[in-house]
Amino acid sequence: MTTYKEIFGKYVKNYSSDPSSDIEGQIWYNSTSGTFKSVLGVAAWSNGSPLITARQLLGNAGTQTAGLAAGGFSTTLVTASEEYDGSAWTTGGTMGTARYGLAGAGTQNAGLAFGGTVDFSSGLSCTEEYNGTSWSAGGALITARPLFSAGAGTQNAALSFGGFGGTYFAVSCTEEYNGTSWTNSTSMTTARRGLAGAGTQTLGLAFGGTPVTAATEEYDGSAWTGGGNLNTARKYLAGAGTQTTGLGFGGLIPPTSAATEEWTGTPSTGTASTLTTS
Repeated sequence: MTTYKEIFGKYVKNYSSDPSSDIEGQIWYNSTSGTFKSVLGVAAWSNGSPLITARQLLGNAGTQTAGLAAGGFSTTLVTASEEYDGSAWTTGGTMGTARYGLAGAGTQNAGLAFGGTVDFSSGLSCTEEYNGTSWSAGGALITARPLFSAGAGTQNAALSFGGFGGTYFAVSCTEEYNGTSWTNSTSMTTARRGLAGAGTQTLGLAFGGTPVTAATEEYDGSAWTGGGNLNTARKYLAGAGTQTTGLGFGGLIPPTSAATEEWTGTPSTGTASTLTTS
């Protein structure tokens, strides 16, 4: 019988536990489980169902199979929210305040929307909470931010950071939400707007933004510290995931970008499959 060594000129290494290396094409034998294992590059984006209402959208929450989209701008400001079940969007509750440029956090049945603008100049400080059916008023942000701030966390433990200030300058302020009210926390190291966020209130992640940057920062519940840079510096991108397994996608360099990057919690980031559409 032909062996792997005879075909490829090298032996399959034997490990009692899976190695930490994640080089694509690597193959090994796990003696504990008695199985051969390998690393394959299978990440890819595929088209999902379109939103019911096409819109410029920044606020979002939830997961891949239980998503929530709220507010935004179409031909006018939008109050409608939509829920995604992994295959299609359905109409959700109507927001109390139509707005654009808002940030979001939480889940489909316990969502949070905050900030934004109604006139593309002055900022809103109002917060709204979603229970899976309807929206209700929550505590107001301390610093109103009309556009391009980021959010992370849950409805009762949310994080708001960065964005435009009231006169269109980038801000570094950070606020924490406890389900009732916002409190100030330590500012980000770098003021920026159009950034992406991920993670939780005590394990937050911020990356990208404008002035166009590749910088990443990690939040530990009290302070921000620098992390590894994105491979592609960009602004107006989106983020998802956690502080140790984050995802950044889309954005503007310029031009618009379809690039996707995976964050592993270390300064070394890897480029994954590109989006189907920039």
